[in-house]
Amino acid sequence: MKAKTPFLLRFALTATGLTIIFRYFLSFGIEDGSSIAIILSAVIYGIAMFIGGLYFGRKDGAYLPVYDVGFRFHFVTYLVHNLISVLWFAFGLNSHYEQIETVYATAIIWGIFLIIHFIFFLWARKNSINSLNKEDLFE
Repeated sequence: MKAKTPFLLRFALTATGLTIIFRYFLSFGIEDGSSIAIILSAVIYGIAMFIGGLYFGRKDGAYLPVYDVGFRFHFVTYLVHNLISVLWFAFGLNSHYEQIETVYATAIIWGIFLIIHFIFFLWARKNSINSLNKEDLFE
């Protein structure tokens, strides 16, 4: 199976840009104590990432019909977001009120959900033949 596709790479670049923009506005909102900026940046980031994943995921599915329930995109999002968040602190771009422990806690909690998604991915893959759903073969 070819895991890296042009659409997954384009999604990774899109996720990188969106995450940098999100981190900027998140740190700005925290520094200014603006709950509206924090919530708005998180909601817009979530929606933009969902739309990006949906768009590139559908293109990826047409390019490479893999029954992977979106796990590769979830994994790339996890890596990109956490890498940028750690680098954000390493370069001192964070707000004075932000703590690196929050980034670590987020990575751990999100990692648990990623493991659950991976288990679901393995289960879905086990119930398919050559990346095709078994039920779809006999209809």
